[in-house]
Amino acid sequence: MSFITPAAVKAIALSVDVTRLTEDAAKALAPDVEYRLREIIQDALKFARHCKRTKLTTQDINNAMRLRNLEPLHGFLGNNDPAKFVRATGHPDVYFVRDAMVPLEQITYAPLPKAPNHTTVMPHWLFIDGVQPQTEENAAVERP
Repeated sequence: MSFITPAAVKAIALSVDVTRLTEDAAKALAPDVEYRLREIIQDALKFARHCKRTKLTTQDINNAMRLRNLEPLHGFLGNNDPAKFVRATGHPDVYFVRDAMVPLEQITYAPLPKAPNHTTVMPHWLFIDGVQPQTEENAAVERP
C-alpha cells in the first residue's frame, strides 16, 4: 500500500514552484518518491543501529542523505525541541515546518566570526651529507 499519494506529490511540487505538473506525472512520480524515501529511512536506521541507538535523529537522516549525494537537512541539528508542524491548507495529509523570518539587518549587523589562526611552516634540514647543521631548530645531539 502506497502512502505517498499523487495529491501529496502535486502539493510538494507546488511548494517548490512547479506549477505545470499533470495528474499522470504525479501518479508516475508517487511510487518513485516513496521508494527513494524508504531508501533514505533504511540507511538512516542503519546509522542509528551502528551507533547503538533506538531513536532516529536528524543527524542519521543527514548522514543517509549525504551517503546518496543529496543535500542534507538544515536547521535541525542542534535543536532538541520537537519541530512544530503545520497542516497545509487544502491538503489534509501534508504538513510542514514554518520558518521564522529573519530581518536582513540582523544578519548584516551581526558581528563577524573570529578569524582562524595563521598557519606557518618552518622547514629545516635535519642532516646534510650525514652531518647535523648547528641551527636553532636542531638541538645538539650528545652521543654516549
